Amino acid sequence: MFKREKCGHRSRSLAVGGEPRFSYEIGDITYWSPCPDIAVFYDHDGESIPDPGIVILGKIDHLGADALNKYDGAVDVAIEAID
Repeated sequence: MFKREKCGHRSRSLAVGGEPRFSYEIGDITYWSPCPDIAVFYDHDGESIPDPGIVILGKIDHLGADALNKYDGAVDVAIEAID
C-alpha cells in the first residue's frame, strides 16, 4: 500500500488497546482497526494516518524494515514476539 508499508489482512480483529497515532516511523509494526490489518512501515512519505489512526504493536530495526523496500509486490513475513 502507498509504497510505504507492507500489510497483511487478519481473519479477525484484535482487541484494541493503546493510544491511536496519526504518524509513524520506519520499522513500526501497526494495527489498523477499520480492517483487521497489520502493517510494517518500511518507508516514509510524509503523509499522516487517517482517522481512527494506528496502534503501534512493535518495532523492527531500520535494516529489517529496509529489506521490505526491495519488494514491489507481496512478500511472506512472519512476526514473532521476542523477550
